[in-house]
Amino acid sequence: MKKILVLIWVMTLLLPVTARAGGTLPMTLAGISLGKDVNTYSECCDMTLATPIPDAPFLSEVHLTPHFIPGIRGGSLTYGNCAKPGKLVRIKLKFNDRSQDLFERLLKRYKKVYGKPDSYEGDAFRNIIGWKWNFHQGDERVSLLLMWSRDKEMRPGVSIKMSLTSMIDREYQCFRDDYEAMERSHGGPSVIRHLDDFVAK
Repeated sequence: MKKILVLIWVMTLLLPVTARAGGTLPMTLAGISLGKDVNTYSECCDMTLATPIPDAPFLSEVHLTPHFIPGIRGGSLTYGNCAKPGKLVRIKLKFNDRSQDLFERLLKRYKKVYGKPDSYEGDAFRNIIGWKWNFHQGDERVSLLLMWSRDKEMRPGVSIKMSLTSMIDREYQCFRDDYEAMERSHGGPSVIRHLDDFVAK
């Protein structure tokens, strides 16, 4: 009997977060939904200013129009460029209220709805405080990061970042497949000719 109870306890710990959150993935934040076409939200951003992310060219980002969403001073929408072009994979929101009090109130509400966070994403000195929740349903994965910062390089204040990580992975794999095919068509990756070319003079 004791072994059965222990087994049940372990299985409970291993249940997906979605079971604790009501059985569905959180996909919508401030009226914006992951997986939707970015053009659905063209009224809240200038799509002519969208640009590929330099270190992740399989994704593009467009900034939200400041104050279009009440209480939000800025943020961005990120969408795919390869597997499903134009589909939203990430939402970032930054609040007008930069106070730690707002962060704590949101954190309390998040814990009530989603349970304890899965990981701490801030620094040891708590100049940046971040808590992350991970959700799973079938093949889909969503992460939700609530953050407060007093670090000037991080733009101080309260922010939320929600990402459809499973779709981001598919966008990356699509990009890798296309890139490797392009390399093969050119006879393989190029090689360095002279190391001295990369020594600053």
